[in-house]
Amino acid sequence: MTEMILPGVYTEVRPEGLITPGRVTVGNLGVVGTANKGPVGSPVLLGSYAEARQTFGPYDPWIDGANDELTLVRALEQAFAHGATTVFAVRVASAAAAQATYTLASAGGPNVRLNAKTAGTWGNDLKVNVWDADENAFIENEEHSGGGAISLGRIPVVKSARNRLRLFTDADGLTRSLKILYDDDPGPPGPGEVQIDRATGDLTLGGPAPGAADRLTASYLVDKASAVKVSLTLGDLKETYITVDGNDLAADVNRLSAWVAAEALANASETPALSSAVDAFSAFGTGANTAGNNGESGANFQSGLDVLLNEDAHIIVAAGQDHGFADELDAHCQNASSDAIRKDRIAVVGSGVGADLDAIRGHNVASDRVIFVAPGIKVTDTAATPPVEATLPGAYAAAAVAGLLASFSAHISLTNKTVRVGGLERKFTAAELTQLVQARVLTLEQRQGLRIVKAITTSTNTAWHQITTRRIVDYAKFGVRSAANPYIGLLNNERVRGAMRTTINSFLTEMVNDEMLISYELEVSATREEERQGIARVTLVLRPTFSIDFIKVTMFLE
Repeated sequence: MTEMILPGVYTEVRPEGLITPGRVTVGNLGVVGTANKGPVGSPVLLGSYAEARQTFGPYDPWIDGANDELTLVRALEQAFAHGATTVFAVRVASAAAAQATYTLASAGGPNVRLNAKTAGTWGNDLKVNVWDADENAFIENEEHSGGGAISLGRIPVVKSARNRLRLFTDADGLTRSLKILYDDDPGPPGPGEVQIDRATGDLTLGGPAPGAADRLTASYLVDKASAVKVSLTLGDLKETYITVDGNDLAADVNRLSAWVAAEALANASETPALSSAVDAFSAFGTGANTAGNNGESGANFQSGLDVLLNEDAHIIVAAGQDHGFADELDAHCQNASSDAIRKDRIAVVGSGVGADLDAIRGHNVASDRVIFVAPGIKVTDTAATPPVEATLPGAYAAAAVAGLLASFSAHISLTNKTVRVGGLERKFTAAELTQLVQARVLTLEQRQGLRIVKAITTSTNTAWHQITTRRIVDYAKFGVRSAANPYIGLLNNERVRGAMRTTINSFLTEMVNDEMLISYELEVSATREEERQGIARVTLVLRPTFSIDFIKVTMFLE
């Protein structure tokens, strides 16, 4: 507060009473898997299946699950189809992943190497053609140092209103645009003017000659007779570059291309050699060039989970991985849900290819943060020509369940909810369904559609049997953190703790109104010793709402 020396009214505003909890969600997905396109090892935020295909490419035709089929986009298809809206997707690959390349040559040898921007077989569909330019080339931001004669690097220069020359003078730190004259304009250039000899590119500057620390930047047109047109195609799409040499091509590609990056090679000062014909396109990865590789075999899924640790993902799926990967998922969720990281989450995993009743019910997964889904599902495989029905293992049923879970609030149970797929890998009898539920398996059955029998975790602790209990508690943890965080650094006294209690209370009251909680008890306190240590203690008793799994009907006849 301002030091009070002069008489007057001094006002101090204490905003604690206006602090409100931030918005909370537990419906963001994190999906790790293999793909034929896109960045490796980096989380990408997606909002639709169309975005997923654009970023990571289409999946490949399904064979039998034992041929390293790509998993990420196939799992995302199921997740988005069942209601997911926010997904952090991570592509994983082995060290074998490679970017497709193509090297353009010139008279002296290698000129420019074109590299697909990301590793994968998608780059093998890129094609390139070099032919005579059908328009003038534009050279942008070519730099020259002062202290001597200056000539433009590419000729012949074409008169154009687009031509620009700017001079930076070190003495005053200013950059000035110069008025351009050409060799057929009368008289020598005056101060602030420059004359271009179009044939040689030589520049004549009016006024004092630029010093060694001065810089001239030129942007100008070059006659198309000295240029070539480089065309890149990907399917029906095309990128075109008018260029005079390899350096110019590399600069334009690196600045503009959505598909490739370019590397200038030893002969980049030369013009790239023409293709054999105007319509003769060469494919990336052919000949001595490197072919694109997805790196799907032996992909490191654990590294993908590690990347998700710092993301606000609440439901985790390892695409295509069966319950043999459940221990890694459980360890990831337990670590992320610790007080050190505070990113509480659950994982959904499914049964393996061709898993029978004994294999499914004999699983050893036991965690309040892991859901085990079975059996597999039948879907339309759009990668096949024509599309066919494919039977996918429970690992993809897990992606569908994860998407469905993300679409509902934390307190809404998936019990009896429908999944929108073509069929089930196998149908279980009532006796088999009973055994699977007793074995803590979230089982799908065919009953008035395809439905979830009982929405349960794999926990052997009955307190966490229902998925909703785990999600409600995680929701409450996120909310209490959101409500309490603004108070860190404020005074640890009764007034501020009372304001914090009010903020947390407003969040918990909203949970009661939304029917996530039946009731709760809240206490915010600190002993004198805790005040000295900077600790404000929040004690909660939560009474979560449980869902109906059974309806018992008693009938009396008269």
